[in-house]
Amino acid sequence: METVMLQVGEKAFTGHVAMPTGDYKDKPRGCVVVLHEAFGVTPHIERVCADFSEQGYAVIAPAMLALAVGKPEGVVLRQNKDGLDEARRLIESTDKAELLALVKACVAWGKGQGLKVAVCGYCWGGSVAYASAAQLPEIDACVCYYGGQIHVICAEMQSQCPTVVHLAREDRYIPIEEALTALKAHDPRAEVHVFEADHGFNRDDGVTYDVGAAMVARRLTLDVFSQNLN
Repeated sequence: METVMLQVGEKAFTGHVAMPTGDYKDKPRGCVVVLHEAFGVTPHIERVCADFSEQGYAVIAPAMLALAVGKPEGVVLRQNKDGLDEARRLIESTDKAELLALVKACVAWGKGQGLKVAVCGYCWGGSVAYASAAQLPEIDACVCYYGGQIHVICAEMQSQCPTVVHLAREDRYIPIEEALTALKAHDPRAEVHVFEADHGFNRDDGVTYDVGAAMVARRLTLDVFSQNLN
C-alpha cells in the first residue's frame, strides 16, 4: 500500500491507500474509506483494503490512532489483552472533533478524484463510520461492522445515507438487544444484519474469525458499494 498525508488543521496524518488496477485503473468505481479496529492499520486491515481495491474501488485507511499518539503514522498494537487495554486508553484520549475532521479529509480525498464515497468501519471504526455518516452529508454510503457504541450514537444522531449494520449475536462487547432496539427506534432505515458469530468475526487473524459470516457480510457490503457508488 502507498501512503498519502491528510491535513487536519495544522497537523498531517497518514492515510494508507490501495488503488484499483485492470479495468478500473483509470476510473475507479468509487472510493471506500476503511476505518480500522482498535489495533490500528493492521495487516488484516491492509488485506481488507486490498480486497476492496481489487473490486475496483479507490481505498484509503487513515491511521486514526495517530491522533492520540501524536505521530503521523500512528501505531499498530499487538492483538492481545495488553494491546486492547492500550487501545482503549488511546481511543478514550482521542478528540472526537479531530477524528471527524480526519474522516472528512479522507472523504475529500475521494471526492477530489470525482468519486462517490462510502465509509466502512470495524469495531471502533464501525462506531466512527456511523457517527461520520450522521455528520458528513457528503458521505454516500455507510457500513458499520459491530460498532461498540452504535446503540448510543444512533440515539443521538442518525446516518444520513444508505447504511448497513453488521452485528454478532454472541458479541461479548456489544449489548446486542440494546443495539437492535436503538436502531429500530432511531434509525429504522438502516439495514441491519445479525450473524450467529462473535465480535470480530470479520478479522481473519483473530480467534473469533467466522469465515461463513465474514463472506456473507462481505457480499452485503459490496452490494451497498455497488448500489450507491457506481
